[in-house]
Amino acid sequence: EIHKRLHNFDTGCTKPDGSPVLLALHIGLGCGPITVLQIGGMKPMEGGIPRYEYVVAGPPLEQISIAEPLAVSGETVLSPQAWAHVQELVIEGEVIESRPEFHRLVGLDTDIHTYPTVKIASQKYDKRSSFRLQPAHIKIAQRYIPGAVIKQIENGTLQYVNEMRSIAVIFIQVIGVDVSTDSGAKVAQQLMKAIQGGCYPHEGNLNKFLVDDKGLLFLCIFGQPPLVHTDDALRATLSSF
Repeated sequence: EIHKRLHNFDTGCTKPDGSPVLLALHIGLGCGPITVLQIGGMKPMEGGIPRYEYVVAGPPLEQISIAEPLAVSGETVLSPQAWAHVQELVIEGEVIESRPEFHRLVGLDTDIHTYPTVKIASQKYDKRSSFRLQPAHIKIAQRYIPGAVIKQIENGTLQYVNEMRSIAVIFIQVIGVDVSTDSGAKVAQQLMKAIQGGCYPHEGNLNKFLVDDKGLLFLCIFGQPPLVHTDDALRATLSSF
C-alpha cells in the first residue's frame, strides 16, 4: 500500500529541463524487541516545562540499516527475523547475492490471502485512534514538542509552522554506546542532560536525538523561533566548548 501511494510520487515541481520531480521509494523491514528511551529533563530558556527526547533503539533498527540499502527503487527487503513471520504468506523475489539471508519481497501470495482481505483485517484491528492525544494532554505532549511548534499551536497558527530560515547547526556523534541496555540508557541520559545544559543557556534548541548503525546523533539548532538572534552562529560556537 505504501509503494502504491508513494512510489514515483509527483511532487508538482519540475526540473530545469521541464520534466516532473518524482519521489522514489524503497523500504527495509526489521523485527524484534525494541527499547524506548525518554531522556533529558532540563528546562529550555523560553519556557518552564522540561524538555525530553523520545527515541527507539534495538535490533530491528540495526536490521533496517542493512535491509533498506539492499532495496532498489520500488522494492522492499526484509531481514531474516521479519521474513520468519511472513515467509509462508508472501512471494520472494530474486536472491540478494551480497546478503542472501535478507529477502526481496515481490508481493502477497494471493492464493492464500487477497489484498482486500488483509486490508480489511488491518483496518478492523487498527487501535491507533484510542491513543490519540486530546487537548487536555497538551501539557504532557509539550515536553516532546519544539517550542517553535508549541507557540504556533497555542496561537492557532500551525499552518505557518513551515518556513525557511538561516540557522546555525551543531552535529554531535557518539559511538560505542548501546542504548538498548540499562547501562547504555543511563549514559544516554547523562549525555542528553549535558548537551541540554550546554545548549539552553545560549538559547539554542536540541532539535533531534537519533540512534542508528553509526551510533548516537544529537542535533542542536540556534536561530529557531521564538529564540532568534543576530549572533546565533557565535552562540552555537560558544555552546560547543
